[in-house]
Amino acid sequence: MSKDTKILFMHNAAMWYRIPFFRMISEEYDLKLVFTHIQVIEDIYDDDINSNIQGLEDVDYSILANSHGFAKGLISKAFGDYDILVGGSWDTLVELIETLFLFIITKLRRKAFIIWREEWGWRRPSTIKEKGLETMVKFITRHIDAMLVPGLLHKQYFNKTIGVAEDKIHIMPNVSNISDNIQYIQKEDKHKTVLYVGRLIERKGVIYLLEAFNMLNDVLDDVELIVIGSGEDEDKLSKYVQDNNMNNVVFTGRVDNEKLREYYIKSNLVVVPSINHQMADPWVFVLNEAMYYCNPIIATDAVGAAPDMIVDNGYIVEEQNSGQLYDAMLKILSDNDLEKKMSRKSYEIIKDKFQYSNMLNSFKNTIDTVLKNRKSE
Repeated sequence: MSKDTKILFMHNAAMWYRIPFFRMISEEYDLKLVFTHIQVIEDIYDDDINSNIQGLEDVDYSILANSHGFAKGLISKAFGDYDILVGGSWDTLVELIETLFLFIITKLRRKAFIIWREEWGWRRPSTIKEKGLETMVKFITRHIDAMLVPGLLHKQYFNKTIGVAEDKIHIMPNVSNISDNIQYIQKEDKHKTVLYVGRLIERKGVIYLLEAFNMLNDVLDDVELIVIGSGEDEDKLSKYVQDNNMNNVVFTGRVDNEKLREYYIKSNLVVVPSINHQMADPWVFVLNEAMYYCNPIIATDAVGAAPDMIVDNGYIVEEQNSGQLYDAMLKILSDNDLEKKMSRKSYEIIKDKFQYSNMLNSFKNTIDTVLKNRKSE
């Protein structure tokens, strides 16, 4: 029956962690997948863009060229043959304008419109631009058929701040596919490894991790910090390490996804020390990946995924608070029983709640709800 439902799915880019999800929904529905701003991959992750997307060989997808920032052909796609359009973004002014066009077209054609977003209530500047954006977002989202969001903070934001009806907001968990073979991993008891994975930019808050780890060095022996990633703050962070004679801190530079597995397996704790700088982190897939390999985790309250993924398997600490971060790291690394308990809990959470089957089921439930509501109108 679901194959009779025609879905036009517009998304900005073909991120590697989304590929299995797109493939799965194409098996369930009559799907046309459209990538509108695929250069995002190159802009953010410095990855090459390829028109032949590995993993989507049997999926009906197209990539729109951009002209002056706008996705060419987006409007003609919106006038195509479908029952439900999934899409919408306002990360840039261009994307906001495109979303407004999609909203108008679906309304005129009496088609269902679902928006998939990852904002939550992080601290925003009080500017005319921000207020104007919020007004437009409120207008659009209060008049669509449904919203897909990845977690609790996101649902709360769109319900309480933006004013979207609670029954229209559906949680579809974010999933990462660093491996398809999940199994429990026993960690090393003696030599302890703390791992950071991400860009080395101010918003990632790595300096606070280094400060906390410097304090940890005074009380724990045989502990190492591995920092994976690159970015504009790399020299500043390296200088801090050198100035404080932190010989047990290793900067690896960027590591390919297929090689990250080795680092996650060998680590005892993964830390995500993000801060609210211009924006907070919408999700952070490093938490998914860390838990996939049975790591206890620590994240700050500037990480969107934290309330959903940290439940007795780590700690949420205040952003920009090196002292709290130090305390949390010390509690886990100085107590082998606690570390093992948290490791097992990470494994259970990721296995039960953050698989692609969970993501697909949430998507299908949302589609079913929208179709049911449409029939009853």
